[in-house]
Amino acid sequence: MSICLTRARPYAKAIFNLALEEDRLRLWQDTLIGLADIVNECDKKQALDDPKITILEKIKLFTEVIKQAPEGMVNLVRLLIERKNLFLLPAIATSYRQLFLAHNNMLEVKVTSRYELDANQKERLLVALARRYKKEILLQCHLDATLIGGAVVCVEDKVIDGSIKGMLQRLKQDLLLKSTYAEAK
Repeated sequence: MSICLTRARPYAKAIFNLALEEDRLRLWQDTLIGLADIVNECDKKQALDDPKITILEKIKLFTEVIKQAPEGMVNLVRLLIERKNLFLLPAIATSYRQLFLAHNNMLEVKVTSRYELDANQKERLLVALARRYKKEILLQCHLDATLIGGAVVCVEDKVIDGSIKGMLQRLKQDLLLKSTYAEAK
């Protein structure tokens, strides 16, 4: 996936600059997400790799989304098809989203917990994260039945493991390290 993101980044930057010029950042983002969904769905059926399907037929797969899209979207799809890079669309959408969030001083935070957070917990978390990162926080909450309690918070490339499962694993590692160190003496 990192290779895809590396290859997608120049496309995303060019699209972002165009969208910024046109003052249509949100429209481009929504359209890219729609196109990425189509690519992900088609990828399951391997329709995009089928050499029997012509460029025009491939473009027709995207016409519903492209109809409501900004002017340059047809050109983007055609370019990606011709260069056999259509599979990059999900990564382009991801890179574009990162640029969009940074431009709007926003930060996506994923919280995984055993039980759903109540409104008070969410508010306290939002306030603490906004204070720390000085950005508007977009909170995405997920449930994970394998957690005993607590939560795992993912912010950019950082993982803050406040789950009981994580705490027990760290305690186990500390005890093993201490016993290994004690035996070495």
